[in-house]
Amino acid sequence: MLVWGVPLQSILLLNIAAVIWGTQHAVIKSVVDNISLGPDVTVREWLRDALVSVIGPGDDQKEAVLTVNDGDAAAYFTLARFGLAALLASPYTPGLNGVLRRIKCRLAGVVDASQDVDDQSTVSSSTTTITTDDDSSVISQQNTITTTNATEIYQTNLAWKYGLELGIYMFLGYAFQAIGLETTTASRSGFLLYLNVKLVPFFSFLIFGKQIRASTWLSALVAFVGTALLTVDNSDTGHGVSFGLNVGDLWSIAAAAASAMFILRTEAASKAVSKSSELNAASLWAVSLLSLIWTFAITSKNLHVDVETVTNAQMAAATIRHTIDATFATFIDHPLQMFYLSAVTTTLANYIQSKGQKDISAERASIIYAMDPVYGAIVANLLL
Repeated sequence: MLVWGVPLQSILLLNIAAVIWGTQHAVIKSVVDNISLGPDVTVREWLRDALVSVIGPGDDQKEAVLTVNDGDAAAYFTLARFGLAALLASPYTPGLNGVLRRIKCRLAGVVDASQDVDDQSTVSSSTTTITTDDDSSVISQQNTITTTNATEIYQTNLAWKYGLELGIYMFLGYAFQAIGLETTTASRSGFLLYLNVKLVPFFSFLIFGKQIRASTWLSALVAFVGTALLTVDNSDTGHGVSFGLNVGDLWSIAAAAASAMFILRTEAASKAVSKSSELNAASLWAVSLLSLIWTFAITSKNLHVDVETVTNAQMAAATIRHTIDATFATFIDHPLQMFYLSAVTTTLANYIQSKGQKDISAERASIIYAMDPVYGAIVANLLL
């Protein structure tokens, strides 16, 4: 069934995604505002001791002290969120089924019929076989297996290609949002992220040269005006009405720009990759890797070792140990919130988005996503 030329299923899926995203701003705000990375939690100390028993204590264990600034908490929060989300989506990792199938066949002593296509192509090109009618069905099945395997490998490569690209935009969007929420309200963050509705047609026209309908431009203009009105500050200082953006608002606008690029590229990715679950898993693994690099950099910068001489190996071990310790702290302090953010607003919502955008343009999808700040404001007023 089509509604204004768009499948009803896509409209419903994208609206569901918008509802889910609308709930995350208040939850993120509650987590970021209350992250405690100090060594005062018994369970956290137990986890650290368990980690030390596996990795080894190292000569720097007692001397290394991690100082986490308020602005750095977002890095550990992002790693915790997307690390868990990637683990939840890991069964759909592109190429994983093929690897498991080959391992199972080798353990069972069975030759995998869907082995490397290049090897099969080499054999078939150098061998001439005379067959009878009875053998034709076998050859047909082998050709079908080879073609299927080639398609599977091609789709796996596409999933990783687009997944890595989308992961970069997703990482920037969520990281900028988490940083911004440290100095702005959940309601303002939600509405400022609404700028992606205006930026999607702008980027689409400027970067990709697509022709944009007048109605889409009008919707984007309305979104921009609404966001501008949000920044109005009716102060009591006697200076009347003023327009102001704090640092957190600017980070939220940067998140909107990254979100706009993510929406644009999801249109092409969802149409190229047949399995939305694999595209989603690849994206989450990419975000997790980038988040890990981010947290390692922050930990290395803030790690103070009270010894004169420390080897690179000792410093690396301390960085890994304290990074995992601080990331676990986020889970321990807010287990329910982190599970909701990882499982529902990340893994599930991103899968729904990639599924819904298969049959709808990015420009139209962004208009549906415009309901995100409305849902976000409602949830923020209920929870905060």
